[in-house]
Amino acid sequence: MLKRHEIPDNTAINITPLLDVIFQLLVFFVLTSSLVRPTQIELQLPESTSGVKTPDVQGLVICYRMDGQSPVITLNAEPVADVASLAPALRILRGDPQNPQARLDIQIDRAVPYQDVVRLMDTARDTGFPKFSLQTLAAGSAASR
Repeated sequence: MLKRHEIPDNTAINITPLLDVIFQLLVFFVLTSSLVRPTQIELQLPESTSGVKTPDVQGLVICYRMDGQSPVITLNAEPVADVASLAPALRILRGDPQNPQARLDIQIDRAVPYQDVVRLMDTARDTGFPKFSLQTLAAGSAASR
């Protein structure tokens, strides 16, 4: 017979509930943590469904499309090397900074990375075009070739 403060020799600690809790916590943290952080936003630019044409007011047109893996940028159908060299040309063609009638249309191909679209919009704002229109290029249109 055991005395009041004696521990029996054949006692074992049951760790099954402890292991259950540990595995549940492990599964919870694996499922709720994001292991891969995306560095680029996947964005599919839509094609126009309305077919509404913009008014025929003379303005500047920037066309940005992808030719394979390389970007093709044109300003009023004249090729431009990159977005950085687009800013001086826009400032020259903008003319009078007080002219509120200056229009800028930016035509974007759906394959252009979103970061480039944002960079192009920032360049337009920095060169004095606080308002501009973003247009998607129609599939198979002359501007997208």
